[in-house]
Amino acid sequence: MTKLRRGLVSLPLRTLSFPAVRALLVCGFLWLLAFTYGRLFLWRDPHSAYFRSEGVYDLDYSAARQAEARAFLQQVSAEVTADTKAHGGAGKTNADGAAAPEPRPKAGPTPVVCAAFATVRRDGDVARQYLADAVGSMLAGLDPRERAAIHVKLLFANTDPAQHPDWKAPWVDALIDDASGYRGLTDLERAGLRKAEEERDVQLKGNFDYLYLLERCLKDTDAPFIAVFEDDIIFSADWAARTLRGLQYLVRDHQKAEGDKDWLYMRLFYTETHLGWAAEHDWWYNHLPLTLVMAAAGSALVLVLLRLAGCGPRLRLDWATIAVVSLVVAPGFTALAFMAGKHNLPLPGYSLHHNVPFGPPDSALAAGVAPMDKNACCTQAIVFHRPALPALIKNLRKRERGQTDSMIEEYCDATGFKRFALREQAVQHVGLVSSRGMRVVDAKSVWAFWFEANKPAAVEKSHRKMLEEIDWAMFDRLAAGG
Repeated sequence: MTKLRRGLVSLPLRTLSFPAVRALLVCGFLWLLAFTYGRLFLWRDPHSAYFRSEGVYDLDYSAARQAEARAFLQQVSAEVTADTKAHGGAGKTNADGAAAPEPRPKAGPTPVVCAAFATVRRDGDVARQYLADAVGSMLAGLDPRERAAIHVKLLFANTDPAQHPDWKAPWVDALIDDASGYRGLTDLERAGLRKAEEERDVQLKGNFDYLYLLERCLKDTDAPFIAVFEDDIIFSADWAARTLRGLQYLVRDHQKAEGDKDWLYMRLFYTETHLGWAAEHDWWYNHLPLTLVMAAAGSALVLVLLRLAGCGPRLRLDWATIAVVSLVVAPGFTALAFMAGKHNLPLPGYSLHHNVPFGPPDSALAAGVAPMDKNACCTQAIVFHRPALPALIKNLRKRERGQTDSMIEEYCDATGFKRFALREQAVQHVGLVSSRGMRVVDAKSVWAFWFEANKPAAVEKSHRKMLEEIDWAMFDRLAAGG
């Protein structure tokens, strides 16, 4: 009995004497550490095994930008109100002889971007703030050169624009270059819009409004880029500088390197919901059983070669250890890599957010731009290349109704136009009260999952850096038609 007890006590020690067991325990411990790290830090990717919906939709950076936007608009509105009370908004001095506030800067004579919003009345206290938060966050903190480069249009897209809570708001005239309801419509067009509005025919009216904005920008400005924004978004503080830097790459460096002028747009917003593992791009993931077999076979080959080369005794590579590492450890860590999620892998072509090294100054990586010809969504914030717009407008006008973003993607697929996006989104979609009747759960899926991880100080640092990299002379030539 004593020998039996001694044998049972010494069994774990004897078991640990085998190199294969020790290798399995060490690798298992490392696997658990990596898994725990994933649970703690890799939860933002919606395609990750660690994804947590409980906190990923919380407003963090967006809340900070909302606060800045509201403070900015409150200050502007107070200035307008004080000026109006003093002398009806006219004149250069107040009644006590003090100088009246200087008008807020607007677009310069040759804007680079015509930035257009369409907005409709939405019900609810939160939804009524959408437009003000969008415009405020767009303009708050802009460098004077950035503001001069942007002509802002605002379409109040109710057939009776007075229904909108921000119609005639003090900040509208003070900040917006051109704000109005529909202009230049025939009686038949206006009646059709009123009917679509009453029947909530969003596919007809939404497409009409999108085309209206594009055509107004083309008609009213010579801006080489036309941006269309929805009214339920929040802009990062560096959005304009990063947008201009990205456009600079596309019109100068990309066209020079690729000889490719056939690009239609650059997105400032996309959602990772539609950019997970894809059959046409991610061969390894979509052949996962074969990938695991190849990982096992490759590991076995390397270890056997090391053993045959005489490294076996030094590395404790007996046949049992080789079997354990090849059949258990290698497939386990390979699966762990896929569990991390596509956007958490610091690999070119996979991650749009993490640990991607910067390239040379004229590279897409340095400019923060990535191709996005497939699985892109939605129409929250898109900057179009002016030369490509007339053909797109003709196509959308012919189709008349539909989901505008889907129709644009189908047009590009048919014509071969290239599409791009800022690697890190400059815009967040915060609108849970959809103007299109979308369910809240579907509106939540239209989300920039890393946007809320931004820190104001880091964004401001990015803002200053990008301002220094912008070739303002190039944009002046473009805006002047050169």
